[in-house]
Amino acid sequence: MVDRALGSYGRRHMHAIFVTAEITPYSGAGPAAEVCGALPKGLRSLDHAVTVVSPLYRSIDPDAHSLARRLSKVEVEVGGETQACEIYTGRTVSGVELIFLGHETLFHGTDDFELGDDETVARRAAVFARAAAKVVSDLEDVDLVHAHDWVGGAFLAALGETALPTVLTLHRGAEQRRFGGAVGELFGDAAADVDGAKAPLVAGLKRAQRVTVSSPRAADALRGTLADVMDPEALVGIPAGIDASIWNPLTDPHLPHRFDPVDLGGKAKCKAELQRDLELPVEAEVPMVALEERSNGAGLELFVKIASQILRNQVQLVFVAADSPEPLVERLDELDERWPDQAALLTEADEELRHQLVAAADLVLVAPETAPSGGPEMRAHRYGAVPIVHHVDALADSVVDCDAKLDTGTGFAFGAFDADEMLAAVRRALGAYRQPEAFEALQRRVMRVDHSWDRSARLYEGLYRELLESDG
Repeated sequence: MVDRALGSYGRRHMHAIFVTAEITPYSGAGPAAEVCGALPKGLRSLDHAVTVVSPLYRSIDPDAHSLARRLSKVEVEVGGETQACEIYTGRTVSGVELIFLGHETLFHGTDDFELGDDETVARRAAVFARAAAKVVSDLEDVDLVHAHDWVGGAFLAALGETALPTVLTLHRGAEQRRFGGAVGELFGDAAADVDGAKAPLVAGLKRAQRVTVSSPRAADALRGTLADVMDPEALVGIPAGIDASIWNPLTDPHLPHRFDPVDLGGKAKCKAELQRDLELPVEAEVPMVALEERSNGAGLELFVKIASQILRNQVQLVFVAADSPEPLVERLDELDERWPDQAALLTEADEELRHQLVAAADLVLVAPETAPSGGPEMRAHRYGAVPIVHHVDALADSVVDCDAKLDTGTGFAFGAFDADEMLAAVRRALGAYRQPEAFEALQRRVMRVDHSWDRSARLYEGLYRELLESDG
């Protein structure tokens, strides 16, 4: 490692390499993309250098993002074939260095890393992992590497023995891809053998010196699950945040009207605009509840069981069912047709609509069965939409249940993952809305909760320093 100039208070500046399958605003919309877009910016604000390595997908226009293509390519061997990846470099306005790896068929042909059959996904992951490992090995003045999710696990395994401290962040808990047979063999030593299949994440867990999740509660829950493949004490929960420059109702370019905790007038206008767009009655006194898109799967199934009972109240429900199973979409569509003045189904939601929905909503239901990473509830807070959450993992870390008078708390929580519990929490929230002065005070309070990346960046800075010092 190379000694760097001393920053303020004599602290040595570091250079961290992030390796990820997605990064906002260039690709993806999941928790890994958000973290890899925001955390490097937070570390840069602390005067550290950060380089992010990610695939160059079809939607990433090099010219639009001022990316320069290097003349040389990086070549790797996967499945007995030589694969060549182009290298594009750039820099964000905050000073984060970018390295995008391009491949005509594996990366340029998609916008989703996990799109395709097992062989396509495995080949894509193996090529990216090995190419990224080669690129990182050739970089100078690097202090540590920080990989993300199962693709990052494959990268750490491909990187092999290294003097660099290594961190792996799990944004989806212990969820992972496994690949059997000849498809699994594409990974070679970039995946571990588990029950007759190749598991890239397990290989990364064995390589990483520290494994992080974005919730202390989630870390506690995962220690037992992962004890067979890693040291449980190496698992750390560091709360995530949201990018306050992107999620800011006072400056958000996606909104028809702006607002802040001092003046909520713009939020009421955003609600009226969305009601008109969705062909719902424009009624300020009727609470609008948005079902956050990450509640897909088990959370959405639970919600469908109680939706009819909720709609018997004076309420408007907006469902976001992007990528949901067809049977669930059909049931939501039935609700939409049965209660046209109270329900609206959105089967697609682009970035603009995601911002407009949280700005318009009075309440946001965030109800996944597990929540290894947060985000939806933080964005809801930021935009004055009070969250109704399943009190688990990251959601339990960031939302405090309100008391009956709404004097304390930052949302409404239900403990057991149960339809009756969810219904009770929704009814409490609707009852709170009928206390206009107290509810408005609650909205102003949640908008002032600090979910910026500043604290999280400092916690990661501390973790990196701990590893560097122990590394000697």
